[in-house]
Amino acid sequence: MSRTRRKAAAALPTHPRATRARQRQRLIEACISALHVHGPSKTTVGKVVAIARMSPGIVRFYFESKDAMLVASLEFLAAEFEELLLVPVAALKNDPVLALERLVAIYLGAGIASARKVSVWYSFWGEASSRAEYFEICGTRDSKFETLVRELIGTLIERSRALQLDADAIALGLIGVLEMLWQGFAFQTESAIDRDAARRRALAYLRSVFPAAFARPLATPGAPLPATAYASAALYDAERQQLFRGAWQFAGAAFELAKAGTFLTLDGPGQRALVLRDGAGVVRAFHNECRQRPHALVMKRSGRISAPLACPLHALEYDLDGTAHGETPGGPLAPLELADVHGLWFVRAPGSRDAAWPQALEALGGAGLGAPTIRECSVAADWKVVVEQWLERRPARSWSAERAASIAPLAPSRPAAAAFVAPNQWLETGPGGLVVLQAVPEAPGRCRLRAHLYPRAAAMPPERALAYLGARLLRARLRDEVAFAESVQRGLESPDYRPGAVATAPALLVAFRQTIARLLPGGARNPGDAE
Repeated sequence: MSRTRRKAAAALPTHPRATRARQRQRLIEACISALHVHGPSKTTVGKVVAIARMSPGIVRFYFESKDAMLVASLEFLAAEFEELLLVPVAALKNDPVLALERLVAIYLGAGIASARKVSVWYSFWGEASSRAEYFEICGTRDSKFETLVRELIGTLIERSRALQLDADAIALGLIGVLEMLWQGFAFQTESAIDRDAARRRALAYLRSVFPAAFARPLATPGAPLPATAYASAALYDAERQQLFRGAWQFAGAAFELAKAGTFLTLDGPGQRALVLRDGAGVVRAFHNECRQRPHALVMKRSGRISAPLACPLHALEYDLDGTAHGETPGGPLAPLELADVHGLWFVRAPGSRDAAWPQALEALGGAGLGAPTIRECSVAADWKVVVEQWLERRPARSWSAERAASIAPLAPSRPAAAAFVAPNQWLETGPGGLVVLQAVPEAPGRCRLRAHLYPRAAAMPPERALAYLGARLLRARLRDEVAFAESVQRGLESPDYRPGAVATAPALLVAFRQTIARLLPGGARNPGDAE
């Protein structure tokens, strides 16, 4: 806009209603300042208009009396409290830890807890003549606040499985902590208030009750996660719901579904999946579960189905395209999303956010592979320990990489490549062909390690020898992976464990730890992450 047009716009008369609203708000702000200095009984119209720099007569235009102006000021603060705190925090009820963190931050923030505003709350409360107005205006607000805190604490107790805790007592304690911190604000100048210290004290109270939920912030990006992250029931539930539910999981190679009726199953962390080629030649993916009870319809890892899918327990039948036969209750089989990525099948829950596939998988595709050898073993360690082992010692490219990094050749004229498929899968070429590793969480501090070895499909003796060697090496490698992970887990569970000095972490490891840190109840965050 030109300077001339700006001047012309500025010269236009403003709407009278907008002008009156601004003047009324100006008086309310001045009244709050006067209340801060003088209290309700000694606040006069003259003192208010002196602060507002307005004429005394204009007060009567907006308020019937001084008392009406005082009440309007308290009503403004109560409405502001509801708008700035109660509404946004209530919207986060499904994430009680984030909601409580946000509640603490807003409650102790300058927006509603400036020294002048806090003193107004206490001045109305402290003067007997003003208490009736306070209860009439703020009683409902206070009840809403107490109910909200109680609900958030109750949800957190339930999700933390800490049923021995008393929600009413803990909620009352948190409200008391916040009130005491507010009282401190009322007796300080604005410049002397240390809001960060106040927030830390309030969160320290919550951390003392829910130590796993309100973990301390990570010291530096890529620093080790707190030891509680590898044995936390609350984090385990968050990972299953927020991390694995929509994550792509490897199911098998495309050549394994060459004919109609051939199938693959996956017992993964996000879901049990059934991938099959139907009679029309279309590859489909479904939840591998009966619609009556959640048992697997197909137990084998792979094979071929010549007849409709059947549940012998409930006498239910489904066509290979998922359609239910006859009066089958529950309807058709529930579908899953399916992706063929360079000859490798991946599945996930429908409706998940799209993600770009790593181009590193081009060098790891399913072309020219033979029937796999699959090994699986239980690991007395958290799945994150296993993943961190992969990311700490092996170069790779992530989801957004442009091409896989070449590493030392493990077969004649065949360069090896590797890729990490978040959050729990490692793919690489080796002397025996393609290796796919999956760390499948089973419980806090426990997981399964599954390995797929796809040899190169060749009849030449050298490559058959490499496939045999690869299978032998895979067994030894899994033993080493398990032994090392279990040793790390025992160290994390030791009461004497203290994180040591942190070396420079690879970029993928930093990203992985940041992802998990954001899921930690209470937000063990890295510096720079938004509150």
